Amino acid sequence: MMTNNKMQWRLTACAAIMATALVGCGDDGNDGNDGDPGRPGGNPAETIAQLNLEVTKVEYVDGQPQVTVLATNEEDESVVGLQSMEVKNFQLYPQGFFQAGDSARWASAGSSKVYEDHGNGYYTFSFEGIEQNSDLTQRYNVLAGNNTLPDGTPVPRNEISEDFDGQGNDALYTKDVISHDACTACHVEGEPLTTRHSSYFEAETCINCHNEDRMTGKRASFQHLVHTIHNTAATFTDKNDREYTGQAAEALLQNNCQACHVASEELAEWGNWTRVPTKETCSACHNNGYDGKDVVHLRHLAEQDNSSCAACHNPTQIESIHMKSHQDEATVVEQFGMTATSVVNADNSVTISVNLTENGQPIDAGSVVNSLDMVEYVSNVGPKFPVLGYYSKDSKAFHGEEIAAAIEGGSVVYTTKALPFAEGDADTALTMVGVRVCAENGVLAECSDNADKIALDAYTSFVSKSGAALSERHNSLDNASCLGCHGETFQLHNGSHHAGFVLNDNIKVGDCAACHTPEGTYAPTNMGAIELKLHKVHGEQWIVADCAQCHTDFEVGSFNVKGALNTGAAEDGTALYSTPRAATCISCHNPADTLAGGETLQQHIVNVGGGLVDVPRDQADAGAQVETCFYCHKPELNNHTVVSF
Repeated sequence: MMTNNKMQWRLTACAAIMATALVGCGDDGNDGNDGDPGRPGGNPAETIAQLNLEVTKVEYVDGQPQVTVLATNEEDESVVGLQSMEVKNFQLYPQGFFQAGDSARWASAGSSKVYEDHGNGYYTFSFEGIEQNSDLTQRYNVLAGNNTLPDGTPVPRNEISEDFDGQGNDALYTKDVISHDACTACHVEGEPLTTRHSSYFEAETCINCHNEDRMTGKRASFQHLVHTIHNTAATFTDKNDREYTGQAAEALLQNNCQACHVASEELAEWGNWTRVPTKETCSACHNNGYDGKDVVHLRHLAEQDNSSCAACHNPTQIESIHMKSHQDEATVVEQFGMTATSVVNADNSVTISVNLTENGQPIDAGSVVNSLDMVEYVSNVGPKFPVLGYYSKDSKAFHGEEIAAAIEGGSVVYTTKALPFAEGDADTALTMVGVRVCAENGVLAECSDNADKIALDAYTSFVSKSGAALSERHNSLDNASCLGCHGETFQLHNGSHHAGFVLNDNIKVGDCAACHTPEGTYAPTNMGAIELKLHKVHGEQWIVADCAQCHTDFEVGSFNVKGALNTGAAEDGTALYSTPRAATCISCHNPADTLAGGETLQQHIVNVGGGLVDVPRDQADAGAQVETCFYCHKPELNNHTVVSF
């Protein structure tokens, strides 16, 4: 009989657990389940904030595997009634099994959605028609959650992959090259890793399924695909007509292999990226070389397999080719740095002195002047909400001989124009400083076209006109969140216009408002204000989908000091602005989106929240503190949609 009542379903599950406990217990205390300690009696989990899965047993009946899975919640309570579970079986062919030089590869053996729910957290899956090689490592990939229990209780997603030998014992050999944790340094934990497959959340699941057995001769095998979509060597369109260019990923990872291939004691084969070169892997980045086509040199045309790859390309060579530039940059950035001091002059100009350091000790800029490629200053007034716009801010970049002429007392010195100091926030000026040096092989060198141009750790200098306490910008971001994805040497804006800014303890993301001002940047249509730019850019990458990935809190009080933010442009090119709370919302959400009640988001903002969207600046400025969004909306870090009346 089907039980529709929630309490009735719970009672049924409780009875199953109690019956299991009573039947399993004898006078000797044995739980009646050989090789399995069983579960204690008790109520099943009523809430599931975290779904834990474990393969507790693999045994064989008539040559077919039977896989027992234990499901519990974060309190170690049994999860009963899981629906639409699946176990996929893969087996691992060792390196060189089919052809000398081939990497170890997973092969699909079958799957099962047929299982018995024992009512105590245990589920036993049975298989039919599986043909396993008992000499090979067997992997069982368990997929569950992202749905509800029969009574409507939400169940979060979890996927696990556990390895055994062909008799159901612990595996003696497996292939672990990268970990899921390396992926979630950028991708959202608890969300699908790609929009191409909205049902899969774990990197190991991707690796299992995208194996060379299923994807032979195709670019979809994991070792080829994962490199392709993280660089610009190839562009392709998936079944949902989404184009993958790899442009954003390559800019983010900077072709740094060790951004993903992280040394780990838990990954026995993390070093395979240098130890086992194959055409499947290398061709993902190099010259469209899959299936015997040209990889780097014409001689590779004759190489139809991987048998001779390692003979020519040894681990030391491979690491040097791929990592030397990154290691050289890291060496320079670690050795050289800077500080900056600011002084307000009688005419309201500010003099900024940039002081270079080597291994933490001050050095005379003149001693390395031939290696200084650019020194840049960007100044504004009012850290919380800058006064000067993009074109009226004060900025200067010294190049070459200009740097030498600007050295005073061992520092590179620049004086701004008169700045519009005022009371409150505008009593403080901030100056972002960027320094770019020339280097070769990790050592400073005389600047030339061939030299590496490396941005050092950036610095922000603050100064108060009145001498009062400095104003500080509300910072709801932690640099550690940025560095977790971008890496510690990510050179933001290292190009022809800027010296490059490397995030560190001497600069906050919010300091970028010195240039990314409320009126935007160079184009009125790109939401260039820092409050909006980060949302827009990261939202377009299909990677950041969780506020907590970047934010440490929301600092909703910061809106009390903000005014109009540039959000678009009229047909004649005139810049348009929105009230700050509305602007922040539409930096992620389309104003034309229809809400549950039938009105558009823009109508809701205007009619309910009292905000304004894409209006002249004076109107948005006047309405900035009239918005009533936070009367109803009470955003929380892990759920920004919370509404409270």
